[in-house]
Amino acid sequence: MIAEQKSSIEIVRDHLDQPELLVQLAEEATELAQAALKLRRAYTGVNPTPITAKDAYQGLLEEIADVSNCITALGFDSGIYRMEVSRIASEKMKRWAERLEMEDDHGT
Repeated sequence: MIAEQKSSIEIVRDHLDQPELLVQLAEEATELAQAALKLRRAYTGVNPTPITAKDAYQGLLEEIADVSNCITALGFDSGIYRMEVSRIASEKMKRWAERLEMEDDHGT
């Protein structure tokens, strides 16, 4: 499976240059955002959607996979990039949590 995945990545990279992969990433990221909003609608029932929460959740997972594939094709999932993204994500998660705690402190 890993060998198949690697050859698939190579095929994608052979056919699409970096600018085109960035376009694909932007398209998939937009679809991910739409899937997240659709799932929220399914969860809350506000502005109801005809699809179930289970189907909306599956749609979200598929869009996450599409974004992940674009990130892989762009080469941002390996080595130094993975470490840098992990470091940045950790810092951002900490700031997010701090903002939420500050909101709790000011709201009570």
